[in-house]
Amino acid sequence: MGFRLAREADLDELVLIERGCPGAPQWSRAQLERGLRSARARLLVLEEEGRLLAFAEVAVAPPDAELTTIVVRRSEQGRGLGRAMLGRVVEEALAAGCERLSLEVGQANAPAAALYASAGFKAVGRRPRYYDDGSDAVLMDLALG
Repeated sequence: MGFRLAREADLDELVLIERGCPGAPQWSRAQLERGLRSARARLLVLEEEGRLLAFAEVAVAPPDAELTTIVVRRSEQGRGLGRAMLGRVVEEALAAGCERLSLEVGQANAPAAALYASAGFKAVGRRPRYYDDGSDAVLMDLALG
């Protein structure tokens, strides 16, 4: 199992992984492709024996970084891969010289919120009715270093 930067050849599979996960933001192929081509973004994948298991995107603009998504293939959930991806995102942000990592998580996404809290993220704000279903986004920050 290992991490690497995503390649264009991965994009269709990343879309399939996301579509298979209820509650994932459902980014389009075009949105993922923009992340792949962005000078600020790092689109990371976790693979095992050539099979993509999870991906994450982090936007870096030192001294800040923003985690925009983590998605784990539904059949692979429960193996700690989300935590592994989060750790890799932190490493990317630190390597880019970032001092803070921020994110937003849906208030109803208790597993993700618990993961972030266990990694040291603190809730710092809320965006009321941010998501299409009317639920709030919780803003969270992690001091790096």
